[in-house]
Parts: sequence; C-alpha cells; structure tokens
Amino acid sequence: MQILEELYLGDVRPSERNGKRNAQYRKALDDAIKADDAFRPTLTEEQKKLFEVLLDAQRELSILTDAETFIYSFRLGAKIMMDVLVDSAINEI
Repeated sequence: MQILEELYLGDVRPSERNGKRNAQYRKALDDAIKADDAFRPTLTEEQKKLFEVLLDAQRELSILTDAETFIYSFRLGAKIMMDVLVDSAINEI
C-alpha cells in the first residue's frame, strides 16, 4: 500500500511530473520558442501586454483542462478495475 502512503503524505503530484519528453514534444516546443522569438519583437508595448494576458488565460485553461482530464481518467481507471474485479468474482462463483 505504498502508493496510499505517498498520496497521504502529498508525494503524489502528477501535475509536477518531469517525465521523459519524446522527440515530437521537443520539436513542438522548439517550434513554439522560435515562433515566439520571431513574433514578440514585432509587437508594440500595448500588444505585448495584451499578448501576456492571452497567454496567462491560456495557461489557466490548460491547468483546468489537465485537472479535469486527470480526474476523469482516474475515475475511468477505477471503473475499469471495478468491472474487472466484479466480473472475476462472478466467474469464480
């Protein structure tokens, strides 16, 4: 039951995972950085402020969406396990 202890102690934080990123992720990140580097110098100061507001809103939406997806996925996994366990118990009768 080590995972339950880790969960209780607050050591389980999926949102902070630093897993290995694949080549597709690294390329997308590199492309985003290059586009940002090319784009920002073309903006006025007012446009830069508005762009930052937009990016902050997108970050917040991403956090909320990630949390919602995690909760849904966790519940789905639990339902699958319940179905497997119930089916196994019925077949043993």
